[in-house]
Amino acid sequence: MENQDKKRSLIIEAALKRFAHYGLAKTTMSEIAKDLSLSKALLYYYFPDKISLYVSTMEYLMQKISTETVKSIDKASTATEAVLKLLQRRQSYIQKYYNLFESSLTIESDLPNELYDKFAKAKAFEKIIISSLLTRGIVNKELAMDDPKLATEIFIDAISGIHFNILAKDKSIFPGKEQFKEIFHKEKVFADIFLAGLASR
Repeated sequence: MENQDKKRSLIIEAALKRFAHYGLAKTTMSEIAKDLSLSKALLYYYFPDKISLYVSTMEYLMQKISTETVKSIDKASTATEAVLKLLQRRQSYIQKYYNLFESSLTIESDLPNELYDKFAKAKAFEKIIISSLLTRGIVNKELAMDDPKLATEIFIDAISGIHFNILAKDKSIFPGKEQFKEIFHKEKVFADIFLAGLASR
């Protein structure tokens, strides 16, 4: 059983590299099998089709992002630094795995409901992290606010608004490389202004 789990993990990691580099459409099961020196039959034993492998890869990636983000912000000395690190990490992951995230739009109708549930949980998790960072800032007397929950909602709404407005302006569904730069720059400027406004006096 342990060997099976290890092989499954190796397949997912190989698929992650392929999907991130070439996207879903340009990746074949044969290529993934070849990368691992596995037979196609063995690959299909673990994953019956490319969509099921893609779903497992997305689940793995979301878990990886959550774990690495928490480790990164835990090392921050202030809540402000942690929030900025969170935005930077978030942006770098989206850019690194651009092809993987973009693929979810092209096969939206084929994705199972469980994956949408995981996307929702990932968003909820991000909200919890931001709320905990603002609370940490209050405890450390770095930030001052009456309602951290409301402040978290406003922060997330504003960040989402930046993303949406840039895409709407360029009439695109998913950001391109230059749009990513603009999004991150505006998110960072907004976060600086927002956190400066909450700074304890």
